[in-house]
Amino acid sequence: MAKQNDKALAESMGRRRPREVIQDEVADSILGELVPPGAVDIPIESLYRSPFQVRESASSDDIDRLAESIQSSGLISPIVVRSVINPAKDLQVKSVPTFLEADRNLQVKSFEIVTGHHRVQAILRLGWTTVPVLIKHMTDSQAAIALTADNAIKKDLTDWDRYQSILMLERTGACKTGREIAATLGVSPPQISQLRAFGKLPMDAIEIIQTAPGCCGYRLAYELDTLGLNQTCPELVTNAFAALVSGKIKAQNQVVQWIRLQMSAKRPRTYRRELKIQNPGSSPVRIVVTEDGATIDAKGLVPEKLAKLLEQNLADLVS
Repeated sequence: MAKQNDKALAESMGRRRPREVIQDEVADSILGELVPPGAVDIPIESLYRSPFQVRESASSDDIDRLAESIQSSGLISPIVVRSVINPAKDLQVKSVPTFLEADRNLQVKSFEIVTGHHRVQAILRLGWTTVPVLIKHMTDSQAAIALTADNAIKKDLTDWDRYQSILMLERTGACKTGREIAATLGVSPPQISQLRAFGKLPMDAIEIIQTAPGCCGYRLAYELDTLGLNQTCPELVTNAFAALVSGKIKAQNQVVQWIRLQMSAKRPRTYRRELKIQNPGSSPVRIVVTEDGATIDAKGLVPEKLAKLLEQNLADLVS
């Protein structure tokens, strides 16, 4: 019986699958998502925010909720980073302690975050000293495109964020054409043209949008530009955004109507006065006086006599 068991064990050992096959299956499973292959732990002080990140920071409450999720479920997906040389000091996620900076022999590699900026903020609140990351070799253009594409799938990405991404991709040369930008952002080429309308808003209005990026969608920005309101009444456009943020205007689709109402209220009233003169047995004479002049309407009027009468009394008639 023992020999039969030994034989069965030997046969089963001989049928063991190759290590590479097992690793591929694990990578495709939920376990592979929890512990991705190639993830390494690095000191949090070696992380730097991306200079290509244009997305607005999440609110403190959102970061707290994300931290709670990571605390209870772990970091499901590691942070994607790339190695960089001499990154800007002000982009460092967490500065190195002073007593360590004094050690000249200390060499800490620098890694720029490609995806996972909000997760890193949450990890900081949790007090982690190391972060699991995937290190990718990327050029500046590749990193800018990867970061933008990752942002594009976020539900809370605003149209203002998308417009800032357009400017960044053009400024860095990561995308050469509007079609490339559209593909990276996951929108249509015509929408890229409409998003550019943000750049035509009055500067004071843009400053308001920067403090509340969700207050203006690309459709509103495009409509204001198409109607020429940015040029004809920039102050009212700015006031409209202030009213929108404060809640006086309830929705974006009410902004244009609000501006038009304000324009009507400010428009000066046109002077107009109408007089009617009639003697018994004669045709009536109608005189209309406006800011632009006067008209006389009457049947059987003798022009020469009217001209002479006006000439004799011109000094009294014109102030």
